[in-house]
Amino acid sequence: MSFRRAYRRYRTLWVSILACGAFLALAVYGWGVRWQDLGGKLLVAGGLLIVLILVAALLGYVLSRLRR
Repeated sequence: MSFRRAYRRYRTLWVSILACGAFLALAVYGWGVRWQDLGGKLLVAGGLLIVLILVAALLGYVLSRLRR
């Protein structure tokens, strides 16, 4: 696989990550959001994401056991 083909495949992901970072930087710079507030919200969002993944894994395990 050439570099060009791999670059095209993952370009959307990196552009989205860059746009998200730019938006967060704009929130801090333009709207006066404190870094502590931003970090706290990101930690809460990460924690909720981990809980959601654990619940989905548990549900998948229960469904696989019920099928047997």
